[in-house]
Amino acid sequence: MSNLQAAYAAAFKNVRPNADDLPEDLALIVTSCWKEDANARPNFSQIIQMLLQYISKISPPEPIIPPRVFTSENALLPPESPCTSSSMAIEGNSGETPIIQMENKPRGFFFCFDQCYSGGA
Repeated sequence: MSNLQAAYAAAFKNVRPNADDLPEDLALIVTSCWKEDANARPNFSQIIQMLLQYISKISPPEPIIPPRVFTSENALLPPESPCTSSSMAIEGNSGETPIIQMENKPRGFFFCFDQCYSGGA
């Protein structure tokens, strides 16, 4: 059914999708918006309040925390790795781990990649 056909069916034949597969509280919210009398339908503020109440009743799923893998040795990166090549360029390929001065600025989620792709600066 196209959007135009669905709009026609809803407006002129009062046909709506089946809400049986929805959770009961959510089905009540959705079907209340389908009432034929516009004055009987909730306004946007009421819909927002109903949705907020519904969301507050739903318990969030337990977060899945991936297991940590601990190793006692440092991983060796291949020479073509951006982090390795930029580190080697800074240190002059001496094999020592370079000490890079970090700026005091907020760090994003991928802050460690900034060093790899900016030459360690």
